[in-house]
Formats: sequence, C-alpha cells, structure tokens
Amino acid sequence: MKILTLVLRILLILLLVMPVLGGLGVFPPPTADMYPTPEGWAYMSAMMETGFMMPVLATLCGVCALLMIMNKTALAAALLAPFTVNVMLFHWFLDPTPIGPSSVMAYILLVLNAYFLWINREKFRPLW
Repeated sequence: MKILTLVLRILLILLLVMPVLGGLGVFPPPTADMYPTPEGWAYMSAMMETGFMMPVLATLCGVCALLMIMNKTALAAALLAPFTVNVMLFHWFLDPTPIGPSSVMAYILLVLNAYFLWINREKFRPLW
C-alpha cells in the first residue's frame, strides 16, 4: 500500500506541476481553438482576463505539490478539493464530450484527489 501511495503521490505532483509551469509562462497561453465549445472558451478567457485567477490557481497547485512532496497529503487533498470540483464541473457542463480525450487529466485529478481524501479520512473526522 505504501508503494501505491508513493506512486500516486508522484503522479499527482507531476500533474500539479503543469499549471505551475503554465503560470510561469513555460507553456503558451490557452487559445480558443483549444476548447471545443464557445462557452468553455468564454469561461477560460474570463478567468484569464481577471488577471489574478490564473496566478492564484498556479500558486495553489504549486503549494499542493510542495505539500505532497513533504508528505502532507491530507492538507494538500483538502486544498485541492474545490479546485478538483471546479475542473470536473467545467468538463461536465462546458465540454460536449465529458468523457473524452480533453477530460482525461481531469478524471485523473479526480481519482487521485479522492484517493488521498479517502486514505486520510480519519484526519477529517473532527470536521464532520
């Protein structure tokens, strides 16, 4: 079980590094042709036009990646939960094929976050 958790931690860290690199300008900014619907592009462009949302998301992903490296999986999973829900809702409602190639990474994020929330469920008991 420890090896599985380690492998999944590394996978989540790699997944979280991508928004950080995007926020640092390593990847080109999103364009309208990357989104299958006009609504999806409108949502993403509105987030980019605020000027603060994308840096906040990149910072969140960076902090969560560092927490995963430090083995603070419960805190990282709790911080990632609203982000994961938002990503999934985007793909369920603004993507014409919610189960398709454009949503694979979203489902990976969902499964990984759910796994870390589940294995740390005892730490969340006082919240309930």
